[in-house]
Amino acid sequence: MSTRSLAARPAQALTRVVVSAAYGAQGFGYAAVMTTLPTFKTRFGMSATVVSASVLLVCATAALGSLAAGAIGKRFGSRVSLSLGLAVQAVSLLAVATSNGMGMFLALMAIYGVGLGAVDAATAMQGVLVERLRGRRVLSGFFAVYTAGAIVAALVVSGAVAQNIAVAGVVIAGIFAGVVSVIGWWFFAVEGPAPEAPATPEIAAPPEKSLSAMRGIWLFGTAILVIFTTDSAVSTWSTEYLQTTLKALPAAAPLGYAAYQAVVLVTRLTGDRLSARLGRRTLVTVASIIGIAGFLLVALVHTLPAAIIGFAVVGLGVGVVVPMTFSAAGEVDPGQSDRIVSDMNTFNYIGAVIGGGIIGPLADTGMGMAWAFLVPAVLLAAMPVLARHYGTHRAVTAAQQEKVPTPVG
Repeated sequence: MSTRSLAARPAQALTRVVVSAAYGAQGFGYAAVMTTLPTFKTRFGMSATVVSASVLLVCATAALGSLAAGAIGKRFGSRVSLSLGLAVQAVSLLAVATSNGMGMFLALMAIYGVGLGAVDAATAMQGVLVERLRGRRVLSGFFAVYTAGAIVAALVVSGAVAQNIAVAGVVIAGIFAGVVSVIGWWFFAVEGPAPEAPATPEIAAPPEKSLSAMRGIWLFGTAILVIFTTDSAVSTWSTEYLQTTLKALPAAAPLGYAAYQAVVLVTRLTGDRLSARLGRRTLVTVASIIGIAGFLLVALVHTLPAAIIGFAVVGLGVGVVVPMTFSAAGEVDPGQSDRIVSDMNTFNYIGAVIGGGIIGPLADTGMGMAWAFLVPAVLLAAMPVLARHYGTHRAVTAAQQEKVPTPVG
């Protein structure tokens, strides 16, 4: 092992920690904003329609932020994109917390959306870059930190509401994003020649390029749309379903979503190891089928325990697919990975809007909310077909290493 390889390892470890912090800041900030919306609704006397419009506004400007991150990343690198995106979030979140009018609040939410989209795309770019530099799967672990950040934020906001300082969660999120932005400017991963491959790399040499960049954007973007439609359907409607259809007590109604998020966290903590052992194609196929089974349980068995278990099974099925999708997309054309990741990330927001908007109206047609959850199940059926483009990389042995070219940044 060379001196350069030994020297690179501490730097790689620090980079991984700081990139993880960026994922955590993103998850914490978004969850803090969403769980504090009822407070802003009361403060500014907003109707439910205006609140929904504010969320749609964030999604729209986030798509612009994602594209901007790709353009900045192409010219200056994803380190710059991520630092700037976090800085925009820091300023806008602190301003949102202190806003004193509905117009100002909506304008600031639009600015926050730009930062949200930029960080969404840039964290994915950094995750793909770290995987390439380290020669091993790490994206699922990064997304686990995002999920953990969201869970912590929900708990912080809950405690802040109990103390009548509900906006404290948003303030903390702004400070967190600002600190990570400054530290990350120096320690986020930088595109360039990669260090030597580790003794037992988990990522084999990429296959011969079979997808163009544009086809990769559409294929993996479609997968992102499907998964985020699923995620948004559960996030937006699971609590409503338990409370209104199954008549769960208010304290029990959030348990479906809590079970979903808890299992998503577990799958993301184990996803990198499973990917190295099974290959992304197999993992994504099996996970999607499990997710379909979870929705079928919710739709067909109309009891509280079945619903909670069903949503947990959905989390088991789809939690790992998002990081696997970004990981696969990053290998389509390493020279254009920032552009591919930022463009496909815009499908995230389309899926969020579809998932958040489709269940309720379908339920109101008379089919019932339980049966409406079959729609994301049908969409998930496309994933085993898309999974054939995810590759089948497995861990390689030290004896095979000589055949594995050193990754390039």
